[in-house]
Amino acid sequence: MLSINYTVEIKWLIIGSENYGFGVDKYLYNLKTNRKIKQSYNSGSIGYWLGKKFYSLSKLKTIIRKPLKEICPF
Repeated sequence: MLSINYTVEIKWLIIGSENYGFGVDKYLYNLKTNRKIKQSYNSGSIGYWLGKKFYSLSKLKTIIRKPLKEICPF
């Protein structure tokens, strides 16, 4: 069985739901299940379904933040 693994650095996290984040490749990922979330079209706007709620791209721009960097002294 062949498998390919790759690592994507998360650049932005969504406030309120820390399970979703945008990678440096500009895709949205579910960080809990490690899956890519598909962009969808709903009633005239483009966005993503996060759980059972739809967020348009303009709404997502207001609720994202950079992830906090963990400082390890070792």
